[in-house]
Amino acid sequence: MVIFAHVGPPRFLFQLRNFDVPLMVLVSGMSFGLSYKNDVAYLTYIWKRVKRVVFPVWIFLMVYFSVLFLFFPDNSELEANIIFSSFSLIGGIGYVWIIRVFFLVALVSPFIYLYNKKIESHYHYLLSLTIFFAVYELVRYFSVLDIEGGVGTVVNLVIPYVVPYSILFALGLRIPSLNKRQMINVSIFNLGLFIVLGAILFLIFGEFKPTQALKYPPSTYYFSYSIFVSCILWGFSLSIEKILKKVKLLQVVLFIAQNSIWIYLWHIPLVKIPHTNFVLKYVIVFSISVAIVYCQVWLVNNVLINLTSSVAARKNMKILLTG
Repeated sequence: MVIFAHVGPPRFLFQLRNFDVPLMVLVSGMSFGLSYKNDVAYLTYIWKRVKRVVFPVWIFLMVYFSVLFLFFPDNSELEANIIFSSFSLIGGIGYVWIIRVFFLVALVSPFIYLYNKKIESHYHYLLSLTIFFAVYELVRYFSVLDIEGGVGTVVNLVIPYVVPYSILFALGLRIPSLNKRQMINVSIFNLGLFIVLGAILFLIFGEFKPTQALKYPPSTYYFSYSIFVSCILWGFSLSIEKILKKVKLLQVVLFIAQNSIWIYLWHIPLVKIPHTNFVLKYVIVFSISVAIVYCQVWLVNNVLINLTSSVAARKNMKILLTG
């Protein structure tokens, strides 16, 4: 869905798929709750996150800018400020801001995990998340965080993203333990919120306001639609898995899921190549990105790791170049 957004689909389809980034954060919370070991030192955990999230992006950017320098030396993306802002995950070539979000959320994930463990009551936990986000929404609405220059620039790049996405991550941590009725309640609550806010925005602007318009920084309107759709998908996840098994596509989906960061990275240069039809462009960009990563993973598993006998080196190769 993220790649689909970048190939220029019609407005209706663009809105329909605009739950993708929050869904990734929710899934991150769900998987974190299954895999995190709280006996690991915090700095050790952070170093692992840097290797898993940041270093692959830097490796890709080094390849990307090297190719531009060799074959397209006049390309405007070779300007120093674009290179710097790309490596710092601020903007640059575009599409890397989400990596900044994931890393910022990773910094606070262990503390959110402890908070999730501390509050046993689902009702109290979900109520607290609602209150946290309501406070954030008030701050966002009144633009208290809109500070310019110096420290303000850093604040604008961090707080308006780490706070709401951390709350969403916290919801993801709790979702696997919610029963069907509770999930339905969460879904209905967010659907109602989306409809009410959409109606208010319609009265103000005289037209339907897409959730994309209130995505940077994320608003309640943007998240309510995303959570509603994500809950529906979670409710049907077992059925979806059965269908994938039946049509022999489960392994393909699992490969894409396990290597999503590199598929995302390789789509960046491909999506900049002009195509006329968005459907054709999507098929080309997505299929080539997956094919490149398949070859990359094969080379790592069958060639690169055989170049060394070091267990640590082999492990790091897999961390950096796959997954």
